[in-house]
Amino acid sequence: MNRRATAAAMTEDEADRLLEAALARRDEGDIAGAEAVIDQVLAADPSNATALYLLGLSRFEAGATDQAEALFERLIAVRPNHPHAHLTLANLRHWRGDRPRAVAAYRRALDLAPEHAGALVGLSRALAESGDFAGALTSAEQATGVAPRDVAGHMALAAAWRGLGEVRKAAGAFSEAARLAPEDATAQVGLALALCDIGEAMEAHDAAQRAAVLAPGLCDAWLALGTALRGLHDPAGARSAFEQALALDPDRAVAHLNLGLALIELEQPRLAKAHLERVLELDPTSAMAHANLSSLYYLADRKEMAKAHAERALAIDPDLMSAHQNLAALLAEENRPDAARVHRDRAYAERNLVVTTAARPRGRVLILSTTESGNTPDRHLIPPAEYTRLLWFVEYASPRQVADLPPYDVAFNAIGDEDLAGPTAANTRAFEEVCRARLLNPPDRISRTRRDRAADLFAGVEGLVTPRTVRVDGTDVAALGVRETARRAGLAKRFLVRPIGSHGGKGLLLAGADQPDEAPPSAAAYYLTDYVDFADPGDGLYRKYRMIFVAGRALPYHLAIGERWLLHYESARMDLHPDRLAEEARFLDDPAAALGATAMAAVEGVGRAMGLDYAGVDFTVLPDGRALLFEANATMLVHPEAEGGPFAHKNPAVERIFAAFGDMLAAD
Repeated sequence: MNRRATAAAMTEDEADRLLEAALARRDEGDIAGAEAVIDQVLAADPSNATALYLLGLSRFEAGATDQAEALFERLIAVRPNHPHAHLTLANLRHWRGDRPRAVAAYRRALDLAPEHAGALVGLSRALAESGDFAGALTSAEQATGVAPRDVAGHMALAAAWRGLGEVRKAAGAFSEAARLAPEDATAQVGLALALCDIGEAMEAHDAAQRAAVLAPGLCDAWLALGTALRGLHDPAGARSAFEQALALDPDRAVAHLNLGLALIELEQPRLAKAHLERVLELDPTSAMAHANLSSLYYLADRKEMAKAHAERALAIDPDLMSAHQNLAALLAEENRPDAARVHRDRAYAERNLVVTTAARPRGRVLILSTTESGNTPDRHLIPPAEYTRLLWFVEYASPRQVADLPPYDVAFNAIGDEDLAGPTAANTRAFEEVCRARLLNPPDRISRTRRDRAADLFAGVEGLVTPRTVRVDGTDVAALGVRETARRAGLAKRFLVRPIGSHGGKGLLLAGADQPDEAPPSAAAYYLTDYVDFADPGDGLYRKYRMIFVAGRALPYHLAIGERWLLHYESARMDLHPDRLAEEARFLDDPAAALGATAMAAVEGVGRAMGLDYAGVDFTVLPDGRALLFEANATMLVHPEAEGGPFAHKNPAVERIFAAFGDMLAAD
């Protein structure tokens, strides 16, 4: 008897026995054998519902989704009221990304079985992925009502709440899922991310660690752990977690993005740039990647690239704060204040108080800041891992906000450049009247440190040479030229030209009759300063010392030694000269011995004259032992160096500065 004749004679009992045999083979892993047996049944009875369902399921699991879909559609044509057929077809379409048809199939399954928890969960997930979070919530609530101990229902409920912005309710739903299934790593991942959303970073870290232990091969577990560690302001730990995530899934765009952000915090811009560029290869619509690349290019002084990435970020997300900040800064440098103001308004008008919560804070610090440059670099002084930071952009404050700020233990005025403090002045004065805690670096003392006021401020400091500085209007320089403007101001033959508000040597020129006639960058005003040649007559090198004042104490920070008068630590390449590093180390260990009594006393006199809680001074020592002042103000940067790197010898001195600042914050 041939197969067709055998099939035609097959009874229902025989078909059932064959299907049981097929299931047994399937359980043993013999998928091909199982499908061959199912084919026998379908050859005899093409409308056998169980055979169609099993073969469709087998084809679905094998990845042959077109064949599987056709089989389920055949089954539904034969048995239109078969709820599992509609549900499995819905799952298949959902898996393929065909959400509209998946939703329709889920709804049909629920028409036939209104309390089917699996169909309700599937519908909720498909609706959430389609952006219908209200519909997703309704379906998830029905699912948890039908099956209150079903973890999938609570996970769907959490996703819906999260989509609706109800992050605390989402965290509650994830918490219930994790309680019901403590060994479910995906529930722990969801809980960790939800806890990150509500600022409970320590609890998020614990949940993410549990997920990583339960499923060390789960990329999402390491992503959650890295996110929690970033919330704990541990960029080094976050970096390690994100690297582990990428080892498991090298093409995960969100892992590259977060690793790039952690590397930015670790001040490793080249590595960060590579990961952010990889994000854009994987997802060209990532506004965050564009915005952070804009920031990196801006810091690298590649302005056109910075501008291009900021503009791309805003084309994708018109409300992205960091991209508006970057464009505002770039346009300001192009001397386009009106255009810059448009972007500052977009960035800060509705978001001028940014609270960064520490998991276990030593205190709450209100930081007065301006949207302009010239703020005191405070991230290392007031680390977010140790202090809850209330970063307040003062020029956008309303009278009501000034009076009703959140609680804080101490206020720190980071508006350290008097030239850029103008837009904040009225609001700062109003704040001083109602300030309910210590205010460090009060604005009236900051104002005395303007460059053209230095000669008067430090006139009584013995052993200090303060070159004359005048402030001139940008229109005079444009009309007369910088040399004639300087001559009329009575400056020496050689002088420095600096745009107001500039730091780090940006736009700084050495001018005079014996210098190339170079036009300074366009600015509203300039400082012109008599130039004093400070090359050491012994070795011809230039030296620039920096000391930091904290609560009246003068603490050494660094010594840069180089061949050029325009000297900055970053460009001096001290690492190439062990003898220079050794000289710096001697200064850091014993500044009084390195400087000599006259210069050391002069430096301490500078600190007393400023009377600031935090400030710094850049200077050198002249052959006669006096100190030559370069600048003294509150905008001085202090940051730690990489352990094991060429400048790690600076870190004990850096830690002394940080410890002194911490003691000052904690003082009664």
